[in-house]
Amino acid sequence: MKCSEIFEYLTKLYPLELAMDWDNSGFLLGRSDKEVRNVLVVLDITNEVLDYAEAKSIDLIVSHHPIIFSSIKRVTDESLLGNYILKILKNDISVIAMHTNFDIAKGGMADICSERLGLSNTCVFEITNICDGEELGVGKIGDLKKDMSLDELIELVKAKFNLKHVSVFGRENINSKIRRVAISPGSGKGMYKYAIKRADVLITGDITHHEGLDAANDGVCIIDATHYGLEHLFVEKVKSDLIRLNNIEIFEYKNTNPIEIV
Repeated sequence: MKCSEIFEYLTKLYPLELAMDWDNSGFLLGRSDKEVRNVLVVLDITNEVLDYAEAKSIDLIVSHHPIIFSSIKRVTDESLLGNYILKILKNDISVIAMHTNFDIAKGGMADICSERLGLSNTCVFEITNICDGEELGVGKIGDLKKDMSLDELIELVKAKFNLKHVSVFGRENINSKIRRVAISPGSGKGMYKYAIKRADVLITGDITHHEGLDAANDGVCIIDATHYGLEHLFVEKVKSDLIRLNNIEIFEYKNTNPIEIV
């Protein structure tokens, strides 16, 4: 199967036109006519991922986060990104990124995380697109299966996303049982404003000291499950999508979380 055919298949599931304007999802490196036998699905491309790809004779990497995000003026071995690109091209590997188009598309990140928590009566957290009369966007807001305390919700998030730790901002804003929550996988920077008066708690990642402080003072409680902590579900989902294709073997590399809490 050619790389271009796999790319066409993925973009039918997660259309590129849904991606945010600032994003760089798509076919980023390699040959579109390359015959693909082995595909590696990852959240991020790192040195360890590329070593694994070389060892497994990977033809195509499908990542969530784009290895090339903004414009670059040179590709040399004097930079980390340059080394990544040189190693990828040397090993004749193609690279596809499914980023915010995956986050937004029906059946993508927003839906997966909402379903993982068992939310009902859901709506889009931040609307970015309207397709065939249906609102699509980043994250979801919905009702839990039952009212619960903040600590019970924390344990639920840890269990459903296989996390050992989370961070909490604005605990003092929770004075009763929680029913309606918002979940915004990935970076939650600037997202708490969409939760004000709409959700009891926001579950997201990448909350800084000042962002958390502002949210708490605006009456919002945030559970920071880390960027990786919520988005690692990408690997499982895209692997399940690609398994449906014939004559290719699917590999996964999950452990790209750079954070260790000790």
